[in-house]
Amino acid sequence: MNAAMSTPDGFVKEVWNKIPAAVKSAFFGAVVIGLLTHIYEFTNKLYNYDELMNTPNGYGTGAESGRWFLKILGDIFGAQFGNYSLPFVSGMISVLLLAISAGLIADMFQMQSKLFAVALGGFFISFPAVTSTFLFMYTAPFYCVAVLFSVLAAWLMIRFPNKILLNIFSVVLIACSLGIYQAYFSNTASLLVMSIILLCAFSREEKNWKEIFFLALRYVIVLAAGMILYFILHKFLVSYWGLQVNSYQGLDSMGQTNATEVFSAVKGAYLDFINLFRSDVMCLNPTTYVRKCYFLMMASWGIGALCLLFGEKGCKIKKVFMVLGFIVFPVAVYLIYIMTPNGWVYTLMAYSVVFVSIFTLLWADKFHVAFDSREIIRKVTQWVAALTSLIMIVVYIWYGNGCYMSLEYTKYHDMSYFQTMVTQIKSVEGYSDDLPLALVGNEITDETNNMGSLVGGTFGLGGKSESNISAYSRNQIITKYLGFAPRFCGYEEIVALMDNEEVQQMPSYPDDGSIKIVDGVIVVKLME
Repeated sequence: MNAAMSTPDGFVKEVWNKIPAAVKSAFFGAVVIGLLTHIYEFTNKLYNYDELMNTPNGYGTGAESGRWFLKILGDIFGAQFGNYSLPFVSGMISVLLLAISAGLIADMFQMQSKLFAVALGGFFISFPAVTSTFLFMYTAPFYCVAVLFSVLAAWLMIRFPNKILLNIFSVVLIACSLGIYQAYFSNTASLLVMSIILLCAFSREEKNWKEIFFLALRYVIVLAAGMILYFILHKFLVSYWGLQVNSYQGLDSMGQTNATEVFSAVKGAYLDFINLFRSDVMCLNPTTYVRKCYFLMMASWGIGALCLLFGEKGCKIKKVFMVLGFIVFPVAVYLIYIMTPNGWVYTLMAYSVVFVSIFTLLWADKFHVAFDSREIIRKVTQWVAALTSLIMIVVYIWYGNGCYMSLEYTKYHDMSYFQTMVTQIKSVEGYSDDLPLALVGNEITDETNNMGSLVGGTFGLGGKSESNISAYSRNQIITKYLGFAPRFCGYEEIVALMDNEEVQQMPSYPDDGSIKIVDGVIVVKLME
């Protein structure tokens, strides 16, 4: 053993010195920018509809939604620690996991620029899909494990192409990542496509078509094997646990697509890829500044690619595969569209879109080996990457904080609204604490209700109060946050009350007479 490594200090120093500078930059860039973006969430107990359902503990839906590895991790962790939703602890664990993932990306592409590596970490941690993930803080660390697995799988394939066992391990990692959250499959696919584009664009090694073809084929085989293993384990474990797969987001039909659905999904992928610089796509590009940056990013690829194709001598085969890579890239980024063609894809499921920005950084980083006679192209590409990154990361920091602020406004409104309602319930004539409570109506039609509208639609991920005061989660506010825990009537009891003539004649809350005791039940009529 090396003498320096015989002590803990020596070991740490030795390991530290072996880590490339760009990897360290990506890691610490993610940590610092992650705190700037998300510390608001970490230091407050905010909630959305699902967070309410999983407070104080829980990890969300598991194998019933195809997330069998989430169930395994959640059950193991819960047995030891209780799966409590602790914002600061869960948040910091999540940031560290994503920071490690950012470092792996910097390493798999052998980044040289420390500045671009910092930006890579910044993008990876501040992207709106991460903000959306942290709105579900109770399960965020598990989702970040899935992100790490998706990145680690690609890292093993790219950095150790000839290690069969490591490629097999990548298959396992892909299956486990899918078993936590299926949408992160796109992460691995995007990274692999990016690696082929960059290899063909900037590698000085001569490659014949067979080498590149079989490289791509290996990637496809590993991805397919990971998906197959996921389905096999899913089917086995669901049967073993005696569970029924639900239809949420089309998960019960994932992998069962026809040609028409695939064509429509691919079309949607290309359209939303283009729309990144035209309109808001799932709150991923929330301002015109971000959209203009996306345009500049893609323009820099295009100009660089055209120069490589027509202005530089080189292997024609590599040029062909580079073009094919660019064609496939949008589909890889939006692969979730193909995976769940009948599902509703939203911000949380679109993490892989971050690789559009990260690819720009990698594209610029590699220009130090290209265009020796075209200094202006190299400089423009790198300045575009630097300036767009600065603008976008600043906007994402602002946007993340705004979404959390919106969520806090919502919480204030919720508390005030339902505290008033509880006071009125307890003041109704004939009230007794042993009477059951029925909230009749899925929504609240109170015209004076201004909940969730304080910042309008500026921060679309903030979670509006209307989502929390629906039948799905309002009981949780009343019980868990206000401490009022009557016996709530079930669905069938409420349906029966809706047919009651006396209830039908009641006005809607908060009008006088909207709270009444009917047949031994405290009825609050919320809507017609």
